[in-house]
Amino acid sequence: MNICANCFNDEEIKQFIVASSTTITECDCCGQESEAIELSELSDFFVEFLRLFIKDDNGYDLIQLIKQDWNIFSSDACAQTILSSIIADENLGFTIEDKVTYSSEIQECFSIWERLKSEVREEKRYFSDLGSFNWEGYIKSNARIKKGTALYRARITPEGRKKLTTKEMGCPPKERATAGRANPLGIPYLYLCNEIETTYYEVRAVYLDRINIGRFRILRDLNIVDFSNKINLFYAYSGAESNEDLQEIVKRKILFDKISTDLSKPLRRFDTEIEYVPTQLICEYCKQNGADGIRFNSSLHQGGTNVVLFNSIDAKCTRVLTHEIKNVKIESCPL
Repeated sequence: MNICANCFNDEEIKQFIVASSTTITECDCCGQESEAIELSELSDFFVEFLRLFIKDDNGYDLIQLIKQDWNIFSSDACAQTILSSIIADENLGFTIEDKVTYSSEIQECFSIWERLKSEVREEKRYFSDLGSFNWEGYIKSNARIKKGTALYRARITPEGRKKLTTKEMGCPPKERATAGRANPLGIPYLYLCNEIETTYYEVRAVYLDRINIGRFRILRDLNIVDFSNKINLFYAYSGAESNEDLQEIVKRKILFDKISTDLSKPLRRFDTEIEYVPTQLICEYCKQNGADGIRFNSSLHQGGTNVVLFNSIDAKCTRVLTHEIKNVKIESCPL
C-alpha cells in the first residue's frame, strides 16, 4: 500500500515520507497524487506503537484514542485504512473494531497521579510517599528559558488608580501570598504568560476592565520542567531524541498531560484550596530537584502557556502597559 504525507498530521512522519519517497504517485489511502512510500517502511513503528494497547470491552475506540492523545492521522478515514492494514498483518490481540485501553503498565503509571491526589487531600499531606514511584525518572528539567526572554503578567487596575508601577506588578509579599495552583500559602511564586492576550484570560478580565500588563525580562538562563512539552512519538522512535522505548515515552506524555491539566484548571467558586495541594506538591518536588520553574498550557486561552518561576528575582518587570477590555465572548456547553 502506498501512503503519502497528506495522510498524516504528525510533522515528523510527513517529513520522513517526503524525504524517503522516490516517486510521485496516487496514494492508496487518501487518493491524492503526491510523494509516497510503501506502508511497510513505517510498519515497525506502528506495530511497536499498537503493542501499547490491549483489548478492553469497557475501553475506547482505537482511532479516537489515538486521535485524542497523539493526533497522528489527518483524518479518521486515513487512520482506519492504515491501522486496519497493520493490524491485519500482526497478532496484536485485537481488531480495528475492538475497544482498547493502554497496557496495564501504562495505566499504572498515570493512575499514580490520581492516587497521589487522593492521598494528599484525604490521608497524609506532609509525609506523602513519593518514593513509591519513580518520579525522578519522569519529573525533571526538560526545557530552558533563555536570558532576555519576554513574558507577561496582568493585574486588574485597582479602583482610583490609572496605572500600577513596575514594582507593583511582581509577586505579593510573603505575608499576603495566597495559595495558588503552584505555590503554597505564604510562599509567593511569579506567575507569567507567554503572550499578552493570555494574561486577559488568566486574570478573568470582564468587559470594560482596565488591565495593567507588566512586561518581564528573564535575567538568566532558566531550567524548567515543561509540562506543555509536545512529545513526538515517531521522532523519539527514530532515535533522534533518546534511547527510550515507546512505552516510557507514552508514560511520560500521559503523566505530564494529567499534571498539566490540573495545573491549568481554574478554581471554581465552590472549590477549596485543598484542590491546590497535589500540584503544589509536584511544584515543590520540581523546585527541590533543581528546577527554576515550570511551564504548562493555559486552559483558559487556547495556544497560550503559563510559566511559574519559583524565585521572582529571576525576572524583572521593565514596562507596564494599560489596556481596556472592549469585548467578551461567553460560550457554554450542555452538561
